[in-house]
Amino acid sequence: MTLRSLRKRIVKGQEFTVVGGLSIRLPKDSPIPGYKASFRLYDVALGEIAAIIGTKYPGYRAIDIGANVGDTAALIHEHTGAEILCIEGDPILLPILRQNLAACGNDMSFEPSFIGVEGTVIDPKSIGDLGRNACIVEASGTAGSITTRSFTEILRDHPKFADSKLLKIDTEGCDFEILSQADEMLGKAKPVIFFEYAPHFRPDDPDAGLRTLTRLTKLGYSSLLYYDNFGNLLATVSSEQPGLFQQFHAYLSSNRKFGTAVHYFDICAFHEVDRPLAAAAQASRLASVS
Repeated sequence: MTLRSLRKRIVKGQEFTVVGGLSIRLPKDSPIPGYKASFRLYDVALGEIAAIIGTKYPGYRAIDIGANVGDTAALIHEHTGAEILCIEGDPILLPILRQNLAACGNDMSFEPSFIGVEGTVIDPKSIGDLGRNACIVEASGTAGSITTRSFTEILRDHPKFADSKLLKIDTEGCDFEILSQADEMLGKAKPVIFFEYAPHFRPDDPDAGLRTLTRLTKLGYSSLLYYDNFGNLLATVSSEQPGLFQQFHAYLSSNRKFGTAVHYFDICAFHEVDRPLAAAAQASRLASVS
């Protein structure tokens, strides 16, 4: 199927959701409206966290990697008014992303790239779920018309976002790889990191997630809030409890092997300097269900 025919398919199947007063056009048959109807905490946590960050860092900037159609960027902007760099490589979704966030004006910057090894070319026909939730894991090693860029190179082109205080990553299998490229930015800016923990995307490297968590703790990230894929807070894990990293990792593996209820976690990692923000995020979520 060509990119042109995919575009036609998506335009004909328009669906919408409202985030922060913006009418966000979604891809055809998007599950987001159903998720929000069935699971009322779906995508709620990130908005709360974004607002909490603003209490310490007013006017901060944020980066949204895997911006998709802009629903997450709209959520962050709703709670903070932050300037956001939206990184999205899917050529089908890019025009929808720009259209959806047009009302935010100069608060939104766009980088039309997939993040990977600098200069690697991939075949768009090998990208999984193009036009919805693109996954380039299977496209690695192919030759085609789309060129990946490293996170470092992208920040060089958007230097004002190098000091961002919120880094959100949702890339259907490349989150760990991207974080491995971000050590310099994490060491200097110490942003709050909200990322998808889904080891099943990389069965060839089942320990990539655990290595990522170890790397983050070495960089000073001391408080990690675990949410299930429905938005419920599971636990706050300290860097002094590495055994729990393994236990939660094993929990996902058990789900995959014996019957999946929870597909992945969203993890929000706070640097030691922002430990009080982690406590505030935990308290906010607990108070909402008490």
